[in-house]
Amino acid sequence: MSDKINSPMVVSDSGKDSILNSEALDVAVVGGGPAGVSACLELSRQAGLKVALFESDTELGGIPRSCHIFFGMRDMWRLYTGPAYARKLASLIRKTSVQIHTDSTVLSIDADPEGNRHCLQVATSGGLRHYHCRFIILATGCCERSRGARLIPGTRPEGVYTTGALQKIVHQGGFKPGKKAVIIGSEIVSLSCALTLKKAGVSIKALVEENRDLSTYRLAAGSLSFAFGFHVYVGTSVARILGNRRVEGIELLDTTTGKTFQIDCDTVVFTGKFRPEESLIFNTEIKEDSAGPGPVVDTNFMTSVPNIFAAGNILHGAEMHDICALEGKSAAENILNAVKTGKAAASKYLALKAHYPVRYVVPQRIPLDIGVDNRNVQPKGKLNLQLACTMRNSVLEAWSGTELLWSRKYRRVIGNNRIVIPIEKLNWKLIDPEKGIDIKIASAA
Repeated sequence: MSDKINSPMVVSDSGKDSILNSEALDVAVVGGGPAGVSACLELSRQAGLKVALFESDTELGGIPRSCHIFFGMRDMWRLYTGPAYARKLASLIRKTSVQIHTDSTVLSIDADPEGNRHCLQVATSGGLRHYHCRFIILATGCCERSRGARLIPGTRPEGVYTTGALQKIVHQGGFKPGKKAVIIGSEIVSLSCALTLKKAGVSIKALVEENRDLSTYRLAAGSLSFAFGFHVYVGTSVARILGNRRVEGIELLDTTTGKTFQIDCDTVVFTGKFRPEESLIFNTEIKEDSAGPGPVVDTNFMTSVPNIFAAGNILHGAEMHDICALEGKSAAENILNAVKTGKAAASKYLALKAHYPVRYVVPQRIPLDIGVDNRNVQPKGKLNLQLACTMRNSVLEAWSGTELLWSRKYRRVIGNNRIVIPIEKLNWKLIDPEKGIDIKIASAA
């Protein structure tokens, strides 16, 4: 093992720290989904590193365990079903030396501001344990906003689900959630919800989107609407849910006319509006993005605390599983590079900020020694961002103070879908390091 990674932290032969129920690690990875497992697979290539993976669920694989097809295209170069993809990840990681801790919930992070020795407090079946480590990768994923988080009026009957809860009871439990369902939301996950309902033998009555345009591909939504026989409502919000013990219907509001109408159903599924599972960074030194979800990271996926990294859907809410897997792999590669070179975190950064309706931009900071201090160096990498809703005839721009660095016009940008801007496309000669970079929409129809 490299001396650099063992200084100032030293892992003893037994791996035990002097504190009771405490253990020393080189790298701790929190989250057993695509990002976390892929990070561990990459880290396992370096002999001698003591790596541990912590997952609160009983099995590895994350969300794909209860999903459909089209998994593994970018990271494994072949197609799997969701469950098969999850099993593949679990099979690969169990062949490595990585310690796997399932049914283990990380309760808190005691982050060292200097990045020398971080501590995880973990609840396990055997009791409370502490793990001291030089590096941490946060890969805790995301979840949908529930009915309560959306402040939907009405009673609280049975029959209200999120997509994740629906998929678990159908694909893993084999249960039929109801007879007639209404889907709320139109993000890509809504189409997965429709497929799940159809598999369970549930009749779909409607798909409802509060904005005036769908947050998904219109052809795909139209095809499912025709095939499954349900109506698509746009510019329509939920006025209230009806029913006492069980959902009996839903009252909708046409935001254009102001008129309300009801649909008879016994099941309501709220989809999309994802938020990161970022509770672990609360009350720590890890900086949270003020403009969007998740922690602030740089081009190496390192957070504001040295040697704590984040990857996957903790950074941006829902993104494709293979994108998350590749981010986890990249974060691990950057840790291995830090181990090899002993390079410390940059002392100064260029800040990036998203302005509504841009939902987020990742990374949110770029080391100042990349392309700014030396204007002849062309930085590499990608800026990933999403809009909060679908927009037409939009001009996406990047500014530094009063200087326009980059712009592009889009006929239609789908809400909550990834947009990629190559970092080298920005005009680095015009960047003011003190003012940073602002990502915004110039105009939209």
